[in-house]
Amino acid sequence: MSSASDAKSPSGVSEPLSFQPNVTSSTKGGDSMWSRLFRPFSLESPMVHRFLPKLKAGRFLIEVGDKSEWRQYEIVLAGSSIGDLGLYYYGSKADQAPVGCIHLHSAHVDVLEEVLMVITQDKTWFLCANSGRDASDWAEEICAAIDRVSQAILLQGNGPRSKRRRLSSHVSAVTLKEIQSREPRARVDEFLEIFVRSNHEDVRMQAMEGALSWSCMRNLAWRLWLDVLPLDMAFTEWIPTTRIKREKYASQREQHALFRECLKGKQNDEEFIAACETTEDSLLYSIFKDVYRTQGSMDYFRSASVQCMLIRILYTYSNAHPGISYNQGMGELLATIVYLLHTEQWPGNSKSSKSSALQESSQLTSNRTSLERLIDDEDASYVYVESFIDIQDDTTYLDREKFLRLVPFTGGVGKYQDCCREAAEEIICELTLPTYIEHDAYLLLEEIMFRMAGAFCPEAARASSNRTPKSKKHKRSSKSTACTVTLFASEMASSPLYDQMNAIHHHILSRCDPPTARHIAALGLEPQMFVLRWVRVLMSREFEMAQVWQIWDAIFSLTPSDFSFINLLCVAAVREFREEILQVEDATAVLLCLRDLSDKVDADRLVDNARELYDALMIAAAVEATNGSH
Repeated sequence: MSSASDAKSPSGVSEPLSFQPNVTSSTKGGDSMWSRLFRPFSLESPMVHRFLPKLKAGRFLIEVGDKSEWRQYEIVLAGSSIGDLGLYYYGSKADQAPVGCIHLHSAHVDVLEEVLMVITQDKTWFLCANSGRDASDWAEEICAAIDRVSQAILLQGNGPRSKRRRLSSHVSAVTLKEIQSREPRARVDEFLEIFVRSNHEDVRMQAMEGALSWSCMRNLAWRLWLDVLPLDMAFTEWIPTTRIKREKYASQREQHALFRECLKGKQNDEEFIAACETTEDSLLYSIFKDVYRTQGSMDYFRSASVQCMLIRILYTYSNAHPGISYNQGMGELLATIVYLLHTEQWPGNSKSSKSSALQESSQLTSNRTSLERLIDDEDASYVYVESFIDIQDDTTYLDREKFLRLVPFTGGVGKYQDCCREAAEEIICELTLPTYIEHDAYLLLEEIMFRMAGAFCPEAARASSNRTPKSKKHKRSSKSTACTVTLFASEMASSPLYDQMNAIHHHILSRCDPPTARHIAALGLEPQMFVLRWVRVLMSREFEMAQVWQIWDAIFSLTPSDFSFINLLCVAAVREFREEILQVEDATAVLLCLRDLSDKVDADRLVDNARELYDALMIAAAVEATNGSH
């Protein structure tokens, strides 16, 4: 497609050129997507032409206009960065500039026979292809393009933007050490990429693929998913809200006289541990025994100071929530939280200052620079796109005040002044200070236990089931999670434990793998005999710590309100041993098959298989809902 000719005044001197596409957009209803896309603008002539890589071209009917009319357009999938990737549509092949663009940043694509449904941040687009096969081919190409350009955005490294790495099944101690010692500048980069430039769906999908395994921001993502920090809370409120909650925990802890001497330094940690061994406080002794055995193979948890911290958290929680109190398994949950906070703590040799994260920091530049070169008009591998397509990251700059007013996961593509990076550093430093690992671990445990009440105390679960999420966005985002497929996959994790065990067997396994479910039932093997240990501690006893974190990423991000994704993980684990189970003829042999899960199954594969089950149940739920409405 040829380039437009340059516009000049009679004197031959370039003048500002006003361009208004020949499209009528309604001004009613405020600043609509169309008004933003086709707003008039002025720029110096000659116009700076764009040449973007052409990935696919074809002809579609598109539903456009205020009256939703179907019109035929030439469609070109083009672009190579998150800012310019889109479906550019032309009235005909001869047109030199597109009529409009469907921006694919954070878009989701579905196929309904010959109709492509493209869900963007602004609206849902419908495109009709010639056939179902054609629509499927386009959907695959669009999804592949989105994934390619997204790989340069989420979780960038210290140097040029790099591909997102999938979690290895064996994250080494060296990797964890590197995370712990990561410089403030890199932490700020990660914060901006995850919580500002990416939207919630992007981060959730990447988290399920292990993308957070090389990040220092996992603990902050957990706080958002678990509502420790509400999803609709602006960055400016993160520090004061965290401080208030930390102070509340400190106040609860100080109510217990047995901790006062130790906290004041009048009793060392070893003396406190020795006192726990002979205490007459049955609750304290039960907690002590379990903490002493928790993660015994890890040196970190053999430290008396760490054991004292775990005891204080569990004892304070048990007294603050007498309906649940303390049950075996809670220590495993807490240890997983504490070690993550320890790993991602603010580096001890770095002070929060206005310069630490700004030193050696380079202004993030657009990937588009290398693309804006003049390409021969006859080169069919590139497509010409007029400059009126609005790409924010070319011109949008945020100051500190505007930055702090943002809420997380906005999907913004603007540039940030040094004061914004300074503000981000202050947030990260305050929220990951090693001094407050104990306080922050308590806050996370409290939210986890609210959702896990059914696994430890069914009566308490019923009493707490009426609690509503504090964040409106949290509630809204959960609509796209397993909360929408409760008919099949999510007997609420906060419901009585027996019901949850039966839901896993009868509602999910029986539906996904009837022969295996029937065989297990015929052997008289009750689901709680092998599922209970997985559910109660969210698989934390089955895998190494780093792999447990990945599993929890999937649970927290996909089903933050009830953790019902654990049900699908249990079914996926059973199906990994399908052949062995079907070949044995007694219950004991089945239980032996299901032992030592991590020796036979990688965490990433388990999450992938559970997600496939989740998607299948989502489709089944939608089909049955549709059939039931007729």
